[in-house]
Amino acid sequence: MTIDSTYIIVVGVAFIVAGLVKGAAGMGLPPTAIALMTLVLPLPEALALMTVPTLVTNIWQAIYGGHFRAMLRRFWFMGVMMALGVLIAARSLKALGSPISAGWVGVLLALFAVMALTAWRPRVALRNESWANPLCGAASGVIGGITGIAAVPFLPYMQSLDIRKDELVQALGILFVIFTGAITAALWDVGALHTGNLAGAALATIPTMLGVWLGQKLRVAISPETFRKMFLVVLLGLGLNMARMLV
Repeated sequence: MTIDSTYIIVVGVAFIVAGLVKGAAGMGLPPTAIALMTLVLPLPEALALMTVPTLVTNIWQAIYGGHFRAMLRRFWFMGVMMALGVLIAARSLKALGSPISAGWVGVLLALFAVMALTAWRPRVALRNESWANPLCGAASGVIGGITGIAAVPFLPYMQSLDIRKDELVQALGILFVIFTGAITAALWDVGALHTGNLAGAALATIPTMLGVWLGQKLRVAISPETFRKMFLVVLLGLGLNMARMLV
């Protein structure tokens, strides 16, 4: 795609809004940015542009908080299975970035939004994590190797665990770093990531961090729960719009 003023505006606005969501709600950067960018950009281009901003924000989230070693010990096997699932699915199915996968991204976004808007929360006991963690990691990796995002079953599963909020935030950061690393390798393997859009991905970190800063300011101005619900409703609409590609 030719880099012109429209491209710059769309990418800049997408990452500012996605960063704002991340700063205010603590999550939602990749699905928000991808959903907005795919209104005018091909999915492979949107996924490639997500790599650097996602890595930067999640490395910080993974390191900061005081629980890095404990969360790494608890979820390292889940991360390994997630990465393997991404790489195997992307290489064998060769659907990453295709129009069909874009439609399934929309389905997953809509499904995640509906689940998050309901009061229902599954519960997984600590004693079951030895088998449930790697199983969820593998399933999330396979789905991520097709769609490019880690949403279902990953996020509902993580919210079902016996884990404190600050530990959950740091664990999500660690696992998102692993997932993004695997997606980056898969995109490079299929030719969707190259030096040209890698430079664009690095530049996209600037509006992303601006959005994160604005989101942190917004967090103190309105109720986080109100913002979360507004974000999920918008995400549901964007997801349904992308899901039309399957029709």
